[in-house]
Amino acid sequence: MCGIAGVWNVKDAFSVLHDVLLGLQHRGQESVGVVVDGFKTIKGKGLVDTVLTEDRWEDAEKGIGHVRYSTAGSLEDIQPIVAFTRKGRLAIAHNGNIPNGEKWIEMLKEKGAVFQSSLDSEVFLHLISMSEGDLKESIVKALKKVPLAYSLLILHEEFLAAARDPYGVRPLFYGKYGDGIVVASEDAALKAIGVEDIEEVPSGTVVFFSNKGTETVRFSKKEKRFCSFEFIYFARPDSHFLDQSVHIARYRMGEELYRENPIEADVVVPVLDSGLSGAMGFSSASGIPLDIGLMRNRYVGRSFIMPVDREKIVKKKLVPIEDVVSGKRVVVIDDSIVRGTTMGIIVKILREAGAKEVHVGIHSPPVRFPCFYGIDTARKKELVAGERAVEEVKKIVNADSLFYLSLEGLKRAIGRSELCVACFSGEYLHE
Repeated sequence: MCGIAGVWNVKDAFSVLHDVLLGLQHRGQESVGVVVDGFKTIKGKGLVDTVLTEDRWEDAEKGIGHVRYSTAGSLEDIQPIVAFTRKGRLAIAHNGNIPNGEKWIEMLKEKGAVFQSSLDSEVFLHLISMSEGDLKESIVKALKKVPLAYSLLILHEEFLAAARDPYGVRPLFYGKYGDGIVVASEDAALKAIGVEDIEEVPSGTVVFFSNKGTETVRFSKKEKRFCSFEFIYFARPDSHFLDQSVHIARYRMGEELYRENPIEADVVVPVLDSGLSGAMGFSSASGIPLDIGLMRNRYVGRSFIMPVDREKIVKKKLVPIEDVVSGKRVVVIDDSIVRGTTMGIIVKILREAGAKEVHVGIHSPPVRFPCFYGIDTARKKELVAGERAVEEVKKIVNADSLFYLSLEGLKRAIGRSELCVACFSGEYLHE
């Protein structure tokens, strides 16, 4: 999962990209990059504020940017990617994964293509370059060939293109900012800087922004399947998808979780931050008081999306408040369990702080299947619930009880049916 941002006809584009990417920092904390006027490129490992510094500022009115956590490719591969193509110089920023990306790469190499990185994002650049017709036609033809999963920004000296795959798996929004346009993965990042008239890029659509205006091209129509994990974990709580508030959806997940799994306890403790809304809903439905029993160090990254040393990260990130949990039956609420490492450490921390019992409630279904569309769960053997029953997972995390939200409960909470739930059900989008 990554975050992408773009600006067109915006004064001080570098600073605007900085601020939007800062609003998307939760989507990727390994690296950041921007490409601005004249295809000037600023990239580096680390956070937005450590890479896009004042001394690297560029005067620009257009550009694209990217924050990354790696789902594929090397840690050295930092987007956006710039390439000299048969259709001119282009830069691309990609959120998502092409499920059969390795096959595309090998096929294109057989035709003579040379890749400068290990990212499947380059597939789009080669397909555009090889297509017949003008540049915009070539972009549309390339997008038609790749059914999923992507939100894309393509920068050319004459336009900025924003596109989503036909299923709309990955999010993308745009709106007016002064006389120009700003694009981002989440609407909350746009609202934070004062963008107005925010719209969602429709699935199977590419929108071209230029000095001549806005041109929208629908290149494919499929039954929409938006990533449910955006609601569960990745997005900011103040974001909206499918006209639904992420915070309200998570709150309802917590309510549904208690209705399906009534339990007696003394205190509800959220795993901050993405578990907070669900814990609030669980507390409201159950009547069990909500309290902050785990204090989060906000200067430590999100453990699920960090590539290494998750155990050390969790111990540094979460500190128990003993007065809240000591001697009490604790229900700890989190958004998901993927590998089990994080939750096992959390249970241990709470027990060491004196918790009498530790019950674990997860406001999403068990993650049993790999995701090939842009979440780093592509190996089933790494999923703690992949081939284990709930009782086995409970023992692994050393909880007194463990309960999940059902798939039906998740859909009720979100209130929409057009969701991709492949990581829970194993029912993939096939082409």
